[in-house]
Amino acid sequence: METTATEEVFIPDVPPNFGQLLQSRRAEANLTIAALAKKTGLTRNTIVNIEQGSTTPSPQTMRRLLAVKALRLLETGTGEGPSVEAWFTKAYNPIDLIDGMTALLNGPGGRIEQTYLYLDPRSAVDYFVLCNTAEYVAAYREKIPHDQIAERIIKESKGVGLDVDGLGCGDGKSETALIQRLADRMPEPPDLQLYLLDISHVLLSEGYRTALNSLAPRRIPVFGIHGSFTDISKNPVLFAHPLTVKRLRVFTLYGGTFGNINDEPWFFQDLEACSQPGDLLVIDCQLVRAPADQPELIRAAEPLLKNGQPPETHHKFLTGPLKRHCEGLTHIKLRSVLSPHCLVPGSYAIEFWGDVEVEYEPKRRFLIQRVKRYDLDKLSTFLSTLGWKTLQTWKYGPGKLAGVLLAQRQ
Repeated sequence: METTATEEVFIPDVPPNFGQLLQSRRAEANLTIAALAKKTGLTRNTIVNIEQGSTTPSPQTMRRLLAVKALRLLETGTGEGPSVEAWFTKAYNPIDLIDGMTALLNGPGGRIEQTYLYLDPRSAVDYFVLCNTAEYVAAYREKIPHDQIAERIIKESKGVGLDVDGLGCGDGKSETALIQRLADRMPEPPDLQLYLLDISHVLLSEGYRTALNSLAPRRIPVFGIHGSFTDISKNPVLFAHPLTVKRLRVFTLYGGTFGNINDEPWFFQDLEACSQPGDLLVIDCQLVRAPADQPELIRAAEPLLKNGQPPETHHKFLTGPLKRHCEGLTHIKLRSVLSPHCLVPGSYAIEFWGDVEVEYEPKRRFLIQRVKRYDLDKLSTFLSTLGWKTLQTWKYGPGKLAGVLLAQRQ
């Protein structure tokens, strides 16, 4: 079988002691030579010869061995404890991104790219504090139906290994919770691998530590990827599938990640192109408080709109980038408005705008953030037109106004 250029990237150089490493990792994983041969499709003699050092594995053989995640062959360090694995997407250049944010905030106004809210280190900390308040954790994060989600994923996986891609992972707590539930339902050591992707170095570092501390004892590899979740098509690590060993990818969009997508049709067409039939998608989102075509009912039902301003708890997070990067700033006034013009049918957005006064210049207006609400049924119909079939949905949280949708690539 030919090796493509994309696959070649992920085959490391074979170290001189690879046979010893393979034998050691196989023993740690409680795999016999026969069991490893069955998992990889290799012959017993091939494995014996590699472990004895009389044969150097070919690229095709290495792909098969690397696909057995219980062997942890990407962890080739000799030090104590787990090794650190991290990648950077090609588009991830913090210096250029911060320069772009500064230029925008010192221009005449406009829409602030959502990634800027998490790129600034102080803003990332403010966001972390905001989504870890006792009230939010008790109302939402602790109520996410991870057990039911994991149960359905295991059912659909039919016993094959899972690569979970946490897109826009933030502090990684929800992704880690899902992995733990999946691992509880799989034979030991669980054939799982977790990739965490975030634009914020601060949040990704926190998420990586959270996942590693929880999952390393169970020999579940964790990898950190610096970049935007909208750049998935530029990062083969997130979508490459082994040609010789069947595995499924599970893409997750937890917390506010899904609501941060500017163009959902484009994003899901891109994701469809980067996935294989059978791959799974977990979407966590806030639900509509009233029909999207009835703005007066929405305004009456939405706490974020009743006062015409964002909640006090959001002020520090929303105003931080403006205060730190707008030169000559003298005053900021925040306001919240309803935007019924969204690309997904049945959805609407609440927009947070900042009116900024700067010395000796006209007032600037910036769209800082959009918080989106979705109708699960209409979202399911929308996804079906883009190659994703909804398998199950769940509602949770106060008033069942948050939801999770599990979909499968057709």
